[in-house]
Amino acid sequence: MSRAVVCLVATLNLAAAASAVAQSPPPSRPARDTPAAAAGGTAVVRGRVVDAATGRGLSRVQVRANTNTSGPPPVPYPWAATTDGDGRYEIKGIPAGTYTIAATKQNYVRDAYGAERVEGPGKRMTLTDGQVLEKIDFRLTRAGVITGKVVDEFGDPVSDVQVMPMRYQYVQGSRRLMPAGRQGQTNDIGEYRVYGLSPGQYYVSATLRNFNMGGPEPDPDRSGYAPTFFPGSVNVAEAQRLTISPGQTASSINLTLLPIQTARVSGIALDAQGRPLAGAFVNAMLQTLGFAGPSGRPSQTAPDGTFTIRGLPPGDYTLRANVMGSQDSAMAAVRVDGSDVTGVQIVAAPPSTIRGRVAFTESATSAAPPRPTAFDIGAVRDWALGQQVRSPAKIKDDGTFEITLQPGRVLIRGAMGPQGNAGAAGASPWRLNRVIVGDIDVGDTGIDVPVNGAIDNVIVEMTNRSNEVSGRVTDAEGKIVRDCFVVVFAQDPAHWTVQTRFLSVARPGLDDLFHARLLAGDYYAIAMSDVESGAWTDPEFLSLAREHATRFSIADGEKKTIDLALSAAPVY
Repeated sequence: MSRAVVCLVATLNLAAAASAVAQSPPPSRPARDTPAAAAGGTAVVRGRVVDAATGRGLSRVQVRANTNTSGPPPVPYPWAATTDGDGRYEIKGIPAGTYTIAATKQNYVRDAYGAERVEGPGKRMTLTDGQVLEKIDFRLTRAGVITGKVVDEFGDPVSDVQVMPMRYQYVQGSRRLMPAGRQGQTNDIGEYRVYGLSPGQYYVSATLRNFNMGGPEPDPDRSGYAPTFFPGSVNVAEAQRLTISPGQTASSINLTLLPIQTARVSGIALDAQGRPLAGAFVNAMLQTLGFAGPSGRPSQTAPDGTFTIRGLPPGDYTLRANVMGSQDSAMAAVRVDGSDVTGVQIVAAPPSTIRGRVAFTESATSAAPPRPTAFDIGAVRDWALGQQVRSPAKIKDDGTFEITLQPGRVLIRGAMGPQGNAGAAGASPWRLNRVIVGDIDVGDTGIDVPVNGAIDNVIVEMTNRSNEVSGRVTDAEGKIVRDCFVVVFAQDPAHWTVQTRFLSVARPGLDDLFHARLLAGDYYAIAMSDVESGAWTDPEFLSLAREHATRFSIADGEKKTIDLALSAAPVY
């Protein structure tokens, strides 16, 4: 039996891409602000980093003073230091401001000074010019490890099996099982070791694919193995969940691969005119559990456009034909249930187009709006295999723009670009107000782009009107709380979407106040000491959060003060 490896998921880049879609990117800091922010600092932070188990000083630990200002940090990052052989560090030249101090080292759990939980955000500290902050010390704990063995249905060890730790994360507005941390691979006696794991709960999967690299036709080896969860199931609902603590080694996590019979998918690939696509590469990507990965042996189309992909286990797939030097999209969905699938037709379609112009609301200040080309406009979509998540617009000096993209439902999003006219704090006062198609605001409902078609006369309306809610957060004893997250979200569940315009996540600043800039509308506000990143994109989370939230409304040009009581994050 020939055996070859393919990962259950393409790469961790897919998880990164999904995560990137979960929130619109923040406006970038203007280039002219970077040197000023990086220069002139006189504050100093010193301390020592040791191994929590032995007390020994740890060398080559990176310690960073992380600022909370918006926009990307300077490159190279100026407020960082690396520990010496005794674990000591000193960060010099830090500008006055508010910072968290964090320490990271490979194969150790990241730690932030004053964090209330493992890998928490840490305590924010205010530094003044010339201040020297001593004894900011860290005790780092080694990261977790999972070890075990993979065997076949006869109990024999299997080599070259890809072992993947997985955990639930917020992606695209829901909790999905995603790859997390390093992968492992079994050696010649079937043993694997996955290391460097952050604390948390994991599922372990093992994948061995039979690509049928050899084998005579017409009777190739059809045997293979299904992606298998520990201790031995294809269904995650029947899998055993592992809790990994800091420094823990979970051993004897052994898996038995489940044998299956693989299938073939065959068909023809055609161009937009119905002609055969000769020489195109056709890949089958398995879609499951919120992520995807390549499966089977890729096929190159024959001169008549026909193709055959072998070695596919049961599952739902997306077939994609890659056409060199063309923007045409050629995809098809296929379900494999163990039997061969024939007669699949993949037809390429030219890209579609969205055309429109950038407009501005009446300015709340006397300042003239920036030039349209200073904005970053684009169409974004839910992550889908083989499709570009974000398609940028080409904007002309007269404010008109054009977006070339694949068909499907998209949202138009806009923000000030990196060369735009930013405000004094480094964040642009301009934000997306409305997206108008045919006198209807489709900012949160989206636009359905037809195949090989065009959507014209789209108006992307930007505004710098300052609608802001601010206030203090207090705990049960009435004390002011700074280390917390304030989530402000729309009362209307129709706006509980991943890319919604009606959401703000803020933290109190030096003045003990949180500040949230909002579009006019009706909102809930809730303050929580800690919340998992991205939770606010999940409608179920927001549905529970509103039970303890404060309701309010805000109008154009209004500034409102609302004080909040600290709440616990919803558990579900």
